[in-house]
Amino acid sequence: METLQDSGKKEITINDIRLEVETLRKQRPHNKNVFIFLRNPIKHPVDSVGFLVFFSLMLLNVVFVPVFEIIRLLILRPLFTIFHTTMVIIGALFIRILVRRLIYIGNKAIENKQRGIYKFIYKKGFPAFLRFFNFCFGPSLKFYLKIDTNDIRSIGKYQEWVDDTLGVEGHWIESDVNRAVRLETWCPYAGRDIPYVSPAGQDNPESSATGNPDYSEFCSYFMVDWLQHFIESCNPEFEVAPLTCMIPKGDECCEFVYKRKKPYGGGEK
Repeated sequence: METLQDSGKKEITINDIRLEVETLRKQRPHNKNVFIFLRNPIKHPVDSVGFLVFFSLMLLNVVFVPVFEIIRLLILRPLFTIFHTTMVIIGALFIRILVRRLIYIGNKAIENKQRGIYKFIYKKGFPAFLRFFNFCFGPSLKFYLKIDTNDIRSIGKYQEWVDDTLGVEGHWIESDVNRAVRLETWCPYAGRDIPYVSPAGQDNPESSATGNPDYSEFCSYFMVDWLQHFIESCNPEFEVAPLTCMIPKGDECCEFVYKRKKPYGGGEK
């Protein structure tokens, strides 16, 4: 057997070295890790809870997140798309079928806005009905039209959809972060369902009481309130300005001005 000698001239054998290594191993501190609870869960309850939390999070990320994404892409998103598209189609059919009846009711309310039930319809009933339409179909239209609620021009897609549904022709002439302007150049209802305003009606604010009602209020009052309610549901920082140019008043177009209430960079209000 091979032997070694230390400085004290003492012989050291291989067995002595092995014995010393075994002794050092026994004296080595025990290494703790997340799997310690598998050996003694009662003695190390804190480590057990920590491992369970770690294992749960790992399982959530490795298994459930990919599964949820697959479900969202293959099942939920197509279902949402089908639902919102169906709601948009129903909304389009609704206003296409009822538009002339709604204009008739609105005109009657304008003619008699100071009397009886028509006063209620003019002040609250008709605007509330149009707002209820936004409540029912607005979320689906936001999804279907991919409206960016921080972009005033994108919010204007709602009016584009209404115009396309009702056969109104128009285009945008201005668009920036503070303001967007849309001109409606032709309306199939102006001059027919919405009569042109007589000169006497334009000069007299109370023309409905003198037999010359201002039917342009259907656009300047009802339609603007309808658009304003939808804009506020998207972003309360935006608004639509009162109409100044309207086809029923003899102008070449109806001008709709969308604007930010507090412009960025000191832009035009």
